Amino acid sequence: MEGIARRPAWPLVSLVLLLGGIVGVVIAYLVITGWWQIAAGLLLAVPALVVIHRYPFVSVVVWLMLTPLLLHTDTAAERYVYWAIHRGLPLLTLGLIVLSAALRIRPRSLPRLGLPEVAMAGYVMVSVVSILLQNSQPQATLYLFYDRIVVAMCLYLIIRLARPSDWEMNWLLMAAVLVVLSQAAVGVLSQFAPSLLPSEWMENAGERTVGTLINAAIYTIALMFGGLILFHAGQQSDSARRRQLFTICFLLTLYGTFISFSRASWMGGLAVGAALALIYPRFMLKLAAVAVPIVVLGAGVLLAGQLEWAKERLTSSEAENSALSRLPIMVGAYNMFQARPLFGWGYGNFDRYDRAFYDRLLDMAHDNKDHASHNYFLSILAEQGAVGLALYMLPVFVWLARSLRRYKALPSRGLMSRKLLLMLWLVILFHIIVSNFINMIVVYGLGLWWIALGLIGLLVAEVEAAPAIAANPAGGLGRDHSAHWGEGEGRGGVVR
Repeated sequence: MEGIARRPAWPLVSLVLLLGGIVGVVIAYLVITGWWQIAAGLLLAVPALVVIHRYPFVSVVVWLMLTPLLLHTDTAAERYVYWAIHRGLPLLTLGLIVLSAALRIRPRSLPRLGLPEVAMAGYVMVSVVSILLQNSQPQATLYLFYDRIVVAMCLYLIIRLARPSDWEMNWLLMAAVLVVLSQAAVGVLSQFAPSLLPSEWMENAGERTVGTLINAAIYTIALMFGGLILFHAGQQSDSARRRQLFTICFLLTLYGTFISFSRASWMGGLAVGAALALIYPRFMLKLAAVAVPIVVLGAGVLLAGQLEWAKERLTSSEAENSALSRLPIMVGAYNMFQARPLFGWGYGNFDRYDRAFYDRLLDMAHDNKDHASHNYFLSILAEQGAVGLALYMLPVFVWLARSLRRYKALPSRGLMSRKLLLMLWLVILFHIIVSNFINMIVVYGLGLWWIALGLIGLLVAEVEAAPAIAANPAGGLGRDHSAHWGEGEGRGGVVR
């Protein structure tokens, strides 16, 4: 620390003066032209920048908490807030991290990135070239690509580069609690008291439960992301209140997944439940012993209508037709891939070319409808070919291989342990199952995919760096071990 204290402060002073001058000019211009609301927002942004510079991970937490409430923007003010939180905040934070490291303002250097990040950069470059060369509306599609992919990857990179401390990671638990409770509350109200909710959240009332997240699949992904992390945190905590709160959140996750009436989410939920039974067998047995009688008793009263609708979703002729109608779309996507296997038909062009390939499966698609894609990975394969899908999925396979190799090096107990790694991989598994039945275009679902991968990378990279830290303590990771993430005093489990 002595060396850090003696480091000249002129880079920080220069940066502050530069930013202050730019912000001052912009604010003066906005006030003169009558945009005083935006000028006031910029004034508030200055202290926010200081916080973000000190704690970059707060941007991920803010994005997690606020984005679900900003997906429906009916007014200009709401749209500006969406632009600031979704489009601006992640990129701004990433820029501050890199600039601080370049000016040596941060006391430690950035971690070394590797093959996953190279693949991500490659996917972005291939996609941009595809849009510019093959898309009929390149400007609008570039905006969509930025919203859906670039922002999500920025969230991943913030986690990887900022390496949040254990104290900062407590914010993730708070965000998870807020997301689960808020989305579960909206979901329950949509079932029992829909009149209390804004109309824009009721687009699928009576059929699906979507919370504020537009799509039932995204709704369950958000619940599962928060619920699984909290489930694990509750098992590692010595606080009875914390365990109870986190267990309630997990139960709400299960109920929310059920009332989503999304068959893909039900499949993913069964897979996650089976995995949890292997990871936490005793707790899951106790949970089943308590939950099953409650469900049986409530089936004839509160859940009767929901159980009947769930049966319809599984056994009715409409459900069968809905499932079969997706087969021609999937075959059409595969036929598109066969026609252009390397680079595909262009990012965002599935709906432009797909109808020409439907009629190759027993005439099932001869209904004169322009079907939307219902498989995210087949959509990538059709639009961007094998190259695009390989680049997109390579970070998953690399982190999976590294997770398997370093799994036993992680602590066996504690929140920052190997079981947290398993929870994050269950989030990815659930995401993959659901994405095989929808085209993942909602920005929140894509953001959760890359945030989960970023947290996986954080755990694995930390334990991989542990031998180097032991050999050179002064050049350590800079993690704050003064507070354990979700831990009581009697437990450790922090990677050292």
